[in-house]
Amino acid sequence: MTAPLAAIRNLSLRYGDNPPALRDLSFDILTGERLAIIGESGSGKSSFARALAGLVPETARLNGEIQWPGLGHAPLPGRDLGMVLQDPSTSLDPVLTIGEQVAESARAHLRLSRGKALALAENLLTRVRLPEPHRLMQAYPHQLSGGQRQRVAIAATLASRPRILIADEITSALDMVTQAEIVALLADLARDGAMTLVFITHDIALASGLCQRVAVFHEGRLVEIGPMREVLARPGDSYTATLIADHISLTGPRLIGERR
Repeated sequence: MTAPLAAIRNLSLRYGDNPPALRDLSFDILTGERLAIIGESGSGKSSFARALAGLVPETARLNGEIQWPGLGHAPLPGRDLGMVLQDPSTSLDPVLTIGEQVAESARAHLRLSRGKALALAENLLTRVRLPEPHRLMQAYPHQLSGGQRQRVAIAATLASRPRILIADEITSALDMVTQAEIVALLADLARDGAMTLVFITHDIALASGLCQRVAVFHEGRLVEIGPMREVLARPGDSYTATLIADHISLTGPRLIGERR
């Protein structure tokens, strides 16, 4: 049996005196899979992403452990593990061209020459289906649409050829057409690159079209995990059943029994 890429064991996280953001999580992330993390705002999805990426602030209290048997060592951020966030402006430099920004990661982690890194950058812009990639190499982030900037952020993350990609709510600020395009792109990239994808979202419909397994978070706890089709067809937890039955928006807290 193949070892999992990551093994999360009894993981808990607390920020200051606030209630725990994560509560005793234990599950595996399988090598090469596409795993969705689903839950309402405040369920702990993004806190888990930060813990997985090793980005928890020093002031937080993190207990338990994350083992990496599939890698054999803790992942190097930016090299073995890449992360794309909801707002690409937080990761894109407004004063650097798109080409330089995508090439920068390849130069830092793959030790390519500037010329080879720029060639790889243009190839990656093509892979993420941006129009006229040669022209966009000279463009700046403010000259692109939100969906195009998100594609650039994905390309920059892929430049280091990571083993695992964490996509944290990357479609939530986009229109429905662009959301569908980004999800289709991620599916293709994960298949082509034998890359493990952790897709964090509040949108069950988007996740169901992309991911093979789903983990449902509620108030920092893992309430259910399993194959996507089985969980959607036969949810084993009442919270999961409520999410599916009501087709609710998970962008904010919801009272039990409330209809939207």
